[in-house]
This record gives sequence, C-alpha cells and structure tokens, in this order.
Amino acid sequence: MNKIAFIFLIYNVINHEDIWYNFFKNIDKNKYSIYIHYKSNEKLKYFEEYKIIDIIKTKYADISIVTAQNNVLKIALQDLNNTNFIFLSGSCIPLKPFNYIYETIEPLYSYFHIADAEESLPDCYDTLKYIERKYLKKASQWCILNRKHSNMLVYYGILNYSNSQLNYIKWFHNAYAPDELCYLTFLAYIYSNNLYNEIIATYYHEPPEKATTFANWEGMNYKYVSDNELKNYIYINECELKHLLYSPCLFGRKFKPAAKISLNKKFYTNYIYS
Repeated sequence: MNKIAFIFLIYNVINHEDIWYNFFKNIDKNKYSIYIHYKSNEKLKYFEEYKIIDIIKTKYADISIVTAQNNVLKIALQDLNNTNFIFLSGSCIPLKPFNYIYETIEPLYSYFHIADAEESLPDCYDTLKYIERKYLKKASQWCILNRKHSNMLVYYGILNYSNSQLNYIKWFHNAYAPDELCYLTFLAYIYSNNLYNEIIATYYHEPPEKATTFANWEGMNYKYVSDNELKNYIYINECELKHLLYSPCLFGRKFKPAAKISLNKKFYTNYIYS
C-alpha cells in the first residue's frame, strides 16, 4: 500500500499537535509515515516516537536547512512504501481530511509553489559559477516531493557529495535561503524543457490558497491578505477559515498556539477528522 510521508521541520513543538493527533487518529497506519526533525529537543505530547535521531544543526536562511531536509528524506526513503514526501513546519495545520490528501496527491509528480523568475537573484549569484541562469528557480520550501525526485535529491545532495557538476549543495552553499532554491533549480537543471512534465506547479502571483501549503503574505492576491509581511495567525475568523477549507490548499501556515481557540470550531474539526 502506498504511504505518504509527513516530514515536520520544527523548532521545538508542533503548535497544534492535538489537531494533528486527531487528524491521524482513525487512519490506517499503512497509509502514512511521520518524521520529525527538531532544533530543540522538547518532549512532544503525542509524536515523540516520530523524532529522528540524526539531527542536523541548522541556521536561519542557511544551506544547513537543506542538509537537514535531505537527511530526513534519506531516512524516509528507507520505507519503500513511501511514495510522496510532504514538508511541514511546526506551525502548519491540515486544511483537508487525510483521505482527501491521500487520494489527491499523485505519486508521479512533485508539487511546487513557484516565484517569479526574477526573484531568484540576488540571493544566489555564486550559483552562476556552476549553472546557467536559465535554470534558476525559486519556490516555497513547503513542497511535496515524489519518490523519484527524492531519490535524486538525496543522491546528489548527500550520497554523491563529491560530484562537482551535480552537487547542488555546492551550487547554493553561499546562497541566502537556499531551501527556496535548491530543489526546484536542481530538477530544472536535470529535466530542462521537460520540467513541467515532472511537477505540478502553482505560482506566487496566483491566490495563495491554490498552493498545497497556504501562507498569507502581504501583497498577495488574496481576499483576506495580510497587511504586514507574513501573517502569523493568532486568530482566524470563520469566513476565512471556511474559505480555506473550500479552497485547493491542503495545509496552512503560520498558525500560532493562540489560534487554537478560533480553530476549535465544529465545522473545521468535523471536516478535518472525517
């Protein structure tokens, strides 16, 4: 049976661990895997058993974040039933039931939310020493990878680190926020004109609720747009929450612990746990 791997990259806690516990509670465990990479090892209420042992020390907007992602991918790939790998932060919440997500994600594709081409620079000028500018791509870190692409990314990011041409870790070693650049750029380099036969793409200029993982940034084409950079939700009104539940997005971020009160609505929990 195919499984979906849920990869949580957290600082110390999962803000809405209760919601995630109930999200998985009645689901066949043969349908999912959970892996947790943490920065600070504080005991989790429900998911302590899913923490990985081999932790990478990470820094903000640094290549170490990609190294950590690759390390978890390497572990998750050991389960041969894992077909897709979803990256989530500790502030994410589900916006669809598990079975909807399970039936919606296609094992043949990876999913990326892509920025405009000009946004790749000036974050990574050093990368142009290794590849042509036409291959540079920027996308949200919170992507969904299929098994084929995950194997490639682990091989050239960890196992074949000495390969100077395809070692994308080296390409972006001095880049700012390489977690938004590495994966999609590598796949663009490998697949070139066939990239869009390999991925399902959404775009920054589109409404953000079209992405697999929703985030509310200032200036976006969104009915409830943030008025101050990235919105950290401490409260979400019922109209916006219903809007997200009816939208294509599968997950949402950034939901602070205080948002628990406004998420404690029957229309939300009845749907997410269905």
